[in-house]
Amino acid sequence: MSAASPPPRPSAHPSTSAPDRLARATAVAVGLLANLLYMLVLTGGFGYNLKTPAVFGLPAQSVLVSLVSASSIVPTLLGWALLELLERFAPRRATVIWTVLAVLTLAGSLPYNGAGISVADQFLLALMHLIVGAVVIPTFVITSAHRS
Repeated sequence: MSAASPPPRPSAHPSTSAPDRLARATAVAVGLLANLLYMLVLTGGFGYNLKTPAVFGLPAQSVLVSLVSASSIVPTLLGWALLELLERFAPRRATVIWTVLAVLTLAGSLPYNGAGISVADQFLLALMHLIVGAVVIPTFVITSAHRS
């Protein structure tokens, strides 16, 4: 009687493939570049002075490139990290959970409180949020679906 060794088990938590990581990084970069281009056209091309709502006792302020950059990159990187965690610890439901959370976060980040800014500013700021969401959410969903 010979004892045959069992075949190696595939890893229960495969890591994100290099093409998927590249697609996600590209989506983050494209979202940032699209927002910077949008701001450039809005402020430079049309001469519009876009303002952010008054928050935490601060008055409405002009939107700066640094604010656009940070608000385009930081949430998407946090979303990416959350998706990676979900793919590792809840792989069968990761895409659905992440998509619901991403859409709720996007909806919650829209400038509903227009304290100190015009309706046009609210609309133009909402477009900035939607630009990033339109690039990042579908890309992350597609790359996550590849793993399912």
